[in-house]
Amino acid sequence: MALDSAQIRHRNFMKLFNDFINKHPDEPRRGMLKAFANRLQLSERYLSHIKCNRKNIGANLARTIEKRLRLTHGWMDREHEPYTVPLDDKEKLFIATALTFFRAHPVEAREQLMRYFQQQFIEAE
Repeated sequence: MALDSAQIRHRNFMKLFNDFINKHPDEPRRGMLKAFANRLQLSERYLSHIKCNRKNIGANLARTIEKRLRLTHGWMDREHEPYTVPLDDKEKLFIATALTFFRAHPVEAREQLMRYFQQQFIEAE
C-alpha cells in the first residue's frame, strides 16, 4: 500500500530526528527533541506533536525544514531508503560503529561492503 504525503513526511521527519540523535552520541537522549527544535528554529512542543503523530507536517513546514537543514526542495515529500529504526541499544551501537568506520575510511568501507554483498549473492545462487 502506498504511503500518503503525511506518512512520508512523518517518516522523513523521524529519520532526520534519529540522524540528529546519532550525530550527538555523547548527549543524553533526554533533551534531544529540544536541541532538534532549536536547530530547526521551531517549538519543541510543536515538534513533540509531530513526533507523536498528533500533527501532520504541511507543505509550508516541510519546506521550512528542508531549508533549515539545507535539503533539496521536496526532500520531505519523497520516500528515501527503506526506513528502519534500530530496535535496541546493540543495534544503535552497531550502526554508530559502522558509520564511524565508514566516515573515517569511506573507500575501504565501500570496498569491504561490496565484497561482502558479492559473497552473499554468490552463496545464494
